[in-house]
Amino acid sequence: MDSDSKACSIPKSCSEVEVDLKRLDRMLQSAHRSSIDVKDSYDFYVLALKEFNKENLSEAFLDCDRARYELTSAINDAKIKIKGSRFHSLRTLSYFFKLYGLYAVVFAVLAIAIFSILIYRFSGVAVLGVPLWSSFFAGLGSSAQILTGVADDLRRYGLASRYKRLWYMAIPLLAMIFGYMAYLVFSSGVIAMNDDSQSRDFSIMFICFLTGFLTKWMIGRLSRMSREI
Repeated sequence: MDSDSKACSIPKSCSEVEVDLKRLDRMLQSAHRSSIDVKDSYDFYVLALKEFNKENLSEAFLDCDRARYELTSAINDAKIKIKGSRFHSLRTLSYFFKLYGLYAVVFAVLAIAIFSILIYRFSGVAVLGVPLWSSFFAGLGSSAQILTGVADDLRRYGLASRYKRLWYMAIPLLAMIFGYMAYLVFSSGVIAMNDDSQSRDFSIMFICFLTGFLTKWMIGRLSRMSREI
């Protein structure tokens, strides 16, 4: 009997339980924002937190597991029932889109398609001597960065952690400004470039794309500078 009880207990390190609780917290937030009733699941989540703070890892894990079960039941209850079958409703679809960052994925894919069309159709258009493809390539790079960020979150955590709010929609717009300025810097001769015009243009295209890809990083650096001024 004693050996059976030991086999039933699932040994977990403190860090593993903490990761489970953080993941459950994000799942509950996504469900709550999608108008799914998570009261029962949240109650067990609170119990799990209390046991975790007491360093009672076995009870914390069991309460966390029960909270996940209640959350799954709540999601199933939120589905549409048609002739004995359950189908996803707008609420459950919203939950999965929020949890896995699919809104950001859809936005980034659409942005990539739009910038690709703009590059193809308006590559010869210039404003004050600066070709607009510089901004378009930067926008393309920022869209690729959003996709990369979501993919990295899913690979590391199994859910989205960075692109849960709509602020990421401003990244391509800022990237277009940074790309425009990057073209001015690298085409002005301040930084030495290849004399061959074609290879020079390709190099600047890549620089503009890279500038867009690093837009989020530059936003952080510029924000820090503005606070220090």
